[in-house]
Amino acid sequence: MLSFGYDHPTISSTDHPTVREINTFAEIGAEYALPGNYLVDFFPWMKYIPSSIAKWKRVAEERQKKYSAMFEAMFCEVEDRIVRV
Repeated sequence: MLSFGYDHPTISSTDHPTVREINTFAEIGAEYALPGNYLVDFFPWMKYIPSSIAKWKRVAEERQKKYSAMFEAMFCEVEDRIVRV
């Protein structure tokens, strides 16, 4: 049995969409955290390249928005229930 917190019921399958999405988030985070995986680690000036011409930066920004929204939605759902009580 798995439980992903935020006051949701326990999930009994690793094939549940939420479990898969959180696992993907963890894998991506591990990839980003590994020093030297990206040229920007060696050339810090690259962080100033506009997103419109740097696909790696666009992808990172899109992922940040996606996962922030996912975790914020989980949090806000519980927060709303607490406020209503």
